[in-house]
Order: sequence, then structure tokens, then C-alpha cells
Amino acid sequence: MDNVSPPERPRTPGPLTQPGQQNPPGQPGQPVPPLPAARPAGQRHSTGWIIGGIALILVLLMITFFCGTCFVLSVFLGGRSFKGDGVALIEVQGVLTSSGGGTGMFEYGCSADMLVEQLHRARKDDRVKAVLLRIDSPGGTPAAAEEVYTEIRRTMEEKPVVVSIGDMGASAAYFIASATDYIMASPDSDVGSIGVIVQIPNLEELNRKIGLDYTIITEGEYKDIGSPYRPVTPQEHAIIEGQMKVAYDNLIKGIAEGREMEEARIRELATGQTWPGVQALELGLIDELGNYRDAAETAGRMGGIEGDVYLIDMSSGSPFSLFSELVSAMKEIANSMEMLRGGGTTETTPIKR
Repeated sequence: MDNVSPPERPRTPGPLTQPGQQNPPGQPGQPVPPLPAARPAGQRHSTGWIIGGIALILVLLMITFFCGTCFVLSVFLGGRSFKGDGVALIEVQGVLTSSGGGTGMFEYGCSADMLVEQLHRARKDDRVKAVLLRIDSPGGTPAAAEEVYTEIRRTMEEKPVVVSIGDMGASAAYFIASATDYIMASPDSDVGSIGVIVQIPNLEELNRKIGLDYTIITEGEYKDIGSPYRPVTPQEHAIIEGQMKVAYDNLIKGIAEGREMEEARIRELATGQTWPGVQALELGLIDELGNYRDAAETAGRMGGIEGDVYLIDMSSGSPFSLFSELVSAMKEIANSMEMLRGGGTTETTPIKR
């Protein structure tokens, strides 16, 4: 029998291959589509920055809208709540610094510039017959406390100022309380802590263990004084102690003047410890035991108010306070983005009273 070759199977026509392109094995006549070109690395990074920038702008717009809404409501509603004579309420809460609240995104505190502004507005407001400072603070920086202390003394030339201490009125917070006409505290309030402290961490051993090294380039012998990446030298220790003594002496002098006590007596009490309200009364650090409402009544009577005493919250309706909050929020967002990128700086811990 003659060998008959099987008929060839007709091939399904496919798309033509591109010139210079090889057909893959096993698939004759089938073209391979070209691979997509890889996006340059710089383009990928730029896209990420664009997205991050858009997100930041949206967050800032939301913050601006929120603060603007609060401002409008405070102007149209807050100003109508009370029209008679009353006592200005100013709150000193958390760590006291010159500007901004605290030193981190979630740090609880208050700023000297905010308190100075509120004291100034209370002094110029004809409705305000006296000022009540509600203090619940462990202290703060010397410069911030001195700013508030000075503004309190100015206010006292026109209107009486009374302090109510809550859980704590210590260190720099007690310093500003001592400037007022009258101090009241609860029996168990922590009062005092007259002293100065500087905290400088030493991360040298930790960095050595994890293999982390820093290159610090300075101009000026003491430019990096207080650096956490090395021990403090004897010369630097002497410089810091000298600065602390200046702050300590100013602290003693200010409290002595405010409480009308001898400096020698204040130095005896300036051990850094706190006393409960009952002991603080015996030591002459406060004038009377009483709660927040007692202090408000005392302030009202000292201001010549008869009958019920109404409080006027100086933190509401202030364009300055809303603007300050907006700026602080923007700064915190910028700092957070910098930390996420791996940047940021380390600053020496400020002297705190």
C-alpha cells in the first residue's frame, strides 16, 4: 500500500508579527506584544509627593473651615451669652511654654502668648471686674512664666486677680500664682515644687549597641551643649549650672515679692517638693482653702460685685486664640510629615521650673 501523507490542517491566520520580532517556541505565527516601558524611579517619587501634597492641602482646608466656623459662632453666639458685670475666667492647664501647647502633637499644655492676650483683654473689658486664674499645671519654662507674671502684675494695677489651684499648682505654675492678690487651693492640691531642673538624656551607649552613629559639625565651642549623643563635659556642666542659678534666683525673688515674704524664707521652702493645700496654708504659700466656686465668689467680692457672680470665659470669641490654634495645627502636621520622612531634629530640653 502506498504511504499517503495526511492532509495538512489549515492554519488559522493570525496577526502578522512585527518586524524583527521572534515567535515564541510552540506558537508559530503568533506575535508577542511588546512589554510596557518601566516608569522612571523619579516619576514614581514625584507622583507620591503630588498625592501627599494634595492630602495636606485638603487637611489644611478642613482645619481652616473648622476654625472659621468656630470663630463665626463665637462672634454671633458667644458675645450674646452675658452682658453684665462678671469675673474673667482664664485657665492655665498643663505644661506652660512661650508659644504653642506643649512640645509634641499630643502634649497637653498652654502658651504664655495666649495667657498674656487673655489677661490683656480682661483688663480692657469694662464688664470684667476681677480675674480668676484656674491653675492645674506642673510648671513650665522660666521665660514663659515670667511673661505671664509680668502681665498679671499689670492687670492687678486695675483689677484684682485671684487664683484657684486644682490638682496641682507647682513650679512655674506656682510662680505665676504668687504674683496674684489671693490664692485658694483644695486641702489635697499639690502646691509648691519651687526649684529648677534640666534633663539631658545620654543616648551614647544605646546608639553604640544598635550601631547608630552621628556626625555633628559645629562652629562655636559650645554650640552642641546638652547634646544627647555624648556625655556632658565638666565645662558644659558648669555653664548649665550657672544658667540654672540665674533662673533659680529669679524664681525665688519673684515669689518673695508676690507673697510679700522674705527671700530667705522662700529659699528654705525651695527644695523642689510639693505640699498639700493644708500644709501650704500653714507655710504661707496660699491664703485660704476652698474650691473653684469659692475662688470665683472671692474674686467677685474683691471686684465689687454683689449677688451672683458670673464667669466670663476669656478663651472664647478670640480671633487670636483661633489663629494660634490654626498655626499650631499646621506646625504639628508639618512636623509629623517630616518625622514620617525620617527627618526632624533633636533639641536640648529647656530649663523647666
